Amino acid sequence: AARPHANMMSVTAPVPRAAPVASGRCGQRRGLGARRHAVTAQPGVVATGAVLGDNLSVLSAAVVKAELLSALTGDKPLTVFAPTDAAFAKTCEDLALSKEEVLTLESLGDILTYHVVEGTVLASDLVDGEVTTLNPRFRLDIVGTTVNGAQIVKADTRIGNLTVHEIDQVLFPPWSAPAAVQTPQQILSFEGWAPEVINGRLAMLGFLTCLVQEIATGESFTEQLHTNFGIFAAQIQLWAFASLVPSFSSNEGYTANPFTMESSRTWREVFKGGPWSAEMRKKFSPEVEQLNGRAAMVGVASLFLVETFKGSALF
Repeated sequence: AARPHANMMSVTAPVPRAAPVASGRCGQRRGLGARRHAVTAQPGVVATGAVLGDNLSVLSAAVVKAELLSALTGDKPLTVFAPTDAAFAKTCEDLALSKEEVLTLESLGDILTYHVVEGTVLASDLVDGEVTTLNPRFRLDIVGTTVNGAQIVKADTRIGNLTVHEIDQVLFPPWSAPAAVQTPQQILSFEGWAPEVINGRLAMLGFLTCLVQEIATGESFTEQLHTNFGIFAAQIQLWAFASLVPSFSSNEGYTANPFTMESSRTWREVFKGGPWSAEMRKKFSPEVEQLNGRAAMVGVASLFLVETFKGSALF
C-alpha cells in the first residue's frame, strides 16, 4: 500500500482503535460495527469506523489498511469526497473483486488520496472545473454537485478537521484499478457491444479488400472467396482476435468497448499530448465507426447479391 504523501499532516493526537468490521460481502458488516453511529470527534482527531459512521465503514477500513489515518489527522482542514458502503459494493460487483481484494490493491493509497482536497470546501463552495487532490498527479472534475460523475448524496458533514461529502461512486485515478469486468456472454450477447462492432470492422476490411482485388484481378466476390478462402479466414480470425482479446483481459482502467473509451479517465490520459486529440476523436468516434461498419455490411451483402444475379464481377 502506498504511504502518505509528504505534504499530508502527521498525527497530532491519540487515535482510537477502529470499530470491528466483520468480513463478508463487499460493503456489508455484521455485529458491533453495524450498530454504531457517528459521533463528534475532538479537533485534530479523526477516528475510523465509529466516527465516519455506519455508511462509511469500508472507507474507514481502507484508510486504516493504507496507513493513511495519520494523513487525515491534524489541525489542517481537509475535504473528503467519501464513497459510501453501497458505492464500494457496486465497485466490487463491477470489478468482480471481493472487499478484501479491493482493500489490498497496490494502488489503494493513490485511490484514497484522490478523494481528498485541501481546505474546507462546502457544497455551496463547489464550482465547475478541476480541483487538485492529495494525489498530486491527477485532478477531480467538478460539475454541479457531481465529482468525476459521482453524485454527492450527503454533504457538509463535519468530523474534526474534515468536511465530508458522501458520494455514490468510488473514484479511480488513471491506471489505479482494473476496468469493469464483463463476461464473454455479456460481451458477445445480442445486446452486447462486440457483435456489431466486430462484424462492422470485418465488413469494412472485407469490402475494401474485395473491391481492390476485383479491380486488380477482375474476379467477383464469390470467386475471390473460393480462391482465397484461407486468406479471408485468417483475416477474420486476426481482426476478431484483436478486438476481443482486450475486452476479455481489461486491466488498469482500460476498456476495449469503444463506446466507453471516452469516459475512461485512463484512456484520456493515454490520449493526452498525442495526435489522437479530442477533436479527432469526435470526427472518428465510435458512432462514426458504427455507421461505416453498417454501411460496409450492406455493401458486402449488396455486392454479393448483384454479382450473383449478374453472373460476373461488377467491376
